[in-house]
Amino acid sequence: MTNVIEYEKITAKNVELAIKIQNEIFPEENGALNLICSYDLEKKKQIYGNQWRETTIFYICKVNNIPIGITGIYVYYEYPEDGWCGWYGILPKYRGHGYGKKILLWTMDKAKEMGLKNFRLYTDLEGNETAVNLYRKIGMIEESYLAEKLGSDKIFVFSKSLLSNKTEKWGDKMLFLVEQEEMQEKAKNINF
Repeated sequence: MTNVIEYEKITAKNVELAIKIQNEIFPEENGALNLICSYDLEKKKQIYGNQWRETTIFYICKVNNIPIGITGIYVYYEYPEDGWCGWYGILPKYRGHGYGKKILLWTMDKAKEMGLKNFRLYTDLEGNETAVNLYRKIGMIEESYLAEKLGSDKIFVFSKSLLSNKTEKWGDKMLFLVEQEEMQEKAKNINF
């Protein structure tokens, strides 16, 4: 069995599989609208109007044509130099084999190819120890995010420059997390 990871861009033909993977990795969250709107620009405009992200691109990650995870990049209109990692994760039964690091580094390379200067992600630390240790290991810097509050979760932003060794912190600029949570709720009421 080869460990070469293939990256299949999400389209109308494979979005149901992508949603299934996302739901298994993140059972408490619903990324269906994000995934669908990454390739369906009409649906994106209908649902989000002009207030959403400039760029969204997601991939199913496979080894020997077997789905093992998902990753993506999105860019806010307000912050066009920053690529944000979206719905990045490995299915539970494929964790611990080094796929997470390979996929994360590939996603960062893809963001650099897109001309982005910084790579960022946000997460909470609870229950994400393995991923957080990976972010630290590859040189991402972390900071507590205080601009918005989401329930009881304490959010952290991890950042890494794609151009130099000097990474600038995020600095509590708005991430519109409340709006993102509202979109996840909205997804529950839409038939795909």
